[in-house]
Amino acid sequence: MWGHGLRTRQVRGPLAPGEEPVLVTVEGRRYQCQSCAAIILVEPRAVLRYRQFSASAIALALALFGVEGQPAPTVRRRVSPWCTVGDAACRGWLTLKRWLDVAREGMLLPGARHRVTSDNREVAARVAHAVAARAPPPWDAPIATRAFAGAALPA
Repeated sequence: MWGHGLRTRQVRGPLAPGEEPVLVTVEGRRYQCQSCAAIILVEPRAVLRYRQFSASAIALALALFGVEGQPAPTVRRRVSPWCTVGDAACRGWLTLKRWLDVAREGMLLPGARHRVTSDNREVAARVAHAVAARAPPPWDAPIATRAFAGAALPA
């Protein structure tokens, strides 16, 4: 394996459960296999492939929506750094619906790999509980805090 440069990408979401959401730039290190020419990208654990939000931010959103029962626009304000929204964002959050569709198939977050075929809030609650179960102590912390921490751990 040889170093093959850096790749930067943006990651959205809060850096801690109670903080304001931000947009950060993360550098991933690229490596090339000298025998087969494959390129491998090494990024922090919380960075998910094909997702603009961190794994922790997604787990936090699912916990707020599914366990705490907050409406989608409120979840969006707590997780997304974008303040300017369109008319559709007043009624819901399309990104949250997309995450729930992928979570229903068990492919959204590491550690939550079971299929769920119920309504959106129950899907969100099940995934949030599965990810929160992997979090380190304290066990009496709120589920949203534990889901945030558990999503950043390796599967």
